[in-house]
Amino acid sequence: MKRGDVYLVDFGKSKKSFSFGKKRPVIIYQTDKLNYAVAEEIYDYFLAIPLSTQSDILTDEFRVRIAARDALDRASYAVVNSLCFLHKDSFHQKLTHITEEEDTEIKRALMDVFDLG
Repeated sequence: MKRGDVYLVDFGKSKKSFSFGKKRPVIIYQTDKLNYAVAEEIYDYFLAIPLSTQSDILTDEFRVRIAARDALDRASYAVVNSLCFLHKDSFHQKLTHITEEEDTEIKRALMDVFDLG
């Protein structure tokens, strides 16, 4: 499991802090050093960016379009302003990997989310 991989994740039942409450794709978006720590069972969590098939006029500037390909059957939006940590046991099927262009746009959106520009 590497940075930029898109996986199907089971968010489980809906909770007040997270309204997903279903299976949805996410992008693993942490350094591969932490991904290695997860693989070696030193660390149990992935930092992830959830995907949505919906655009949102209020947060579109923080969303990056991810084209449908491989096992990701619908074009989606990386909801960069909804970063979350997810337990490794929640990850199921690998769907695809983001492109360099998508990664560049995600980095730009992260700069905006954290007001680092």
